[in-house]
Amino acid sequence: MSRDVLERILWSLSVDRFSKEKFREDPQKFLGRFSIDEEGVRMILEFDVKGMQEAGVNPMLTLGYWIEMSPDRQVSSYNRKLGSDSAHSASIKG
Repeated sequence: MSRDVLERILWSLSVDRFSKEKFREDPQKFLGRFSIDEEGVRMILEFDVKGMQEAGVNPMLTLGYWIEMSPDRQVSSYNRKLGSDSAHSASIKG
């Protein structure tokens, strides 16, 4: 899986209104525009921010993606996905 492709997708979904709309309409079709493997698609569709960060994706991109696209946009929920209960965490600790 390409970290660069994941980062480009997350950036697009964080800042581009057209991309957000297309993703909400049909996530699979939207992701089909990119050269991304099944694992990358799974991580994006399941909001697996921990997996993306472990793959080297920038934590600010995973946070922006979460805040813009997740059904539950709360940072506390994002932190739980990372395995942290801290309200101040934005990335996995390693």
